[in-house]
Amino acid sequence: MTSQPPVKLNYTYSSHLHQYALSLSTFRASNPQYTHFVVGGLIYSSTCNYNWNTPASPTNTNNPLPNSFPKSNPTPQTRVLLLQRSQHDSLPGFWEGPGGLCEVTDDSILAGAAREVYEESGLHVSRFVDLIAVDEWTRVKSDEVVRAAKFTFLVEVEEAETVGWEEMVNLEPEEHEEFVWATEEEVKYGVEGNGSRLRFVGDQGKTLLRGFGLFEGRE
Repeated sequence: MTSQPPVKLNYTYSSHLHQYALSLSTFRASNPQYTHFVVGGLIYSSTCNYNWNTPASPTNTNNPLPNSFPKSNPTPQTRVLLLQRSQHDSLPGFWEGPGGLCEVTDDSILAGAAREVYEESGLHVSRFVDLIAVDEWTRVKSDEVVRAAKFTFLVEVEEAETVGWEEMVNLEPEEHEEFVWATEEEVKYGVEGNGSRLRFVGDQGKTLLRGFGLFEGRE
């Protein structure tokens, strides 16, 4: 992550997420099987009434996904914030929610997730609602074996109290070049690989879909 000025973290969290609010050193001691912790915060909106000719449809696969949309759909749909990885970064062009590596200076797993959300989207986490998924992987390098776990949370942001807040996203250009607010159907097309520009790494697409269910109270 590109160095950023310190951000004031002022969030609450659901009681069942208490273990992720423990000091990072305590959490690390309780989970010695991991060498690295990755964190993410998915942001959903039920007020977004933007509409575009989606490339997720099999009949319309060539249109780009813009980062600003005409307000032509009178019925808002639940959407999730997605960021497109920079062409100069690893996995160029893939889409993801805000997130990244937890740093030793982070007070906790939650603090790391809040920091990453701010650095990558400019939005301030106000509440951690639930844990959506924990993904694990192992990578063998020449000098070490990385055993990582990624904790992805459903979060609310302070900006959501403002009308039109979905347009307030501020990207870190070294890491992401576009953002969209995608519907569940569009994410599904991406997961299924039906000609969509929405390409996801590993199980991230499935995590996004589970987040829709948690956000809407279906899980």
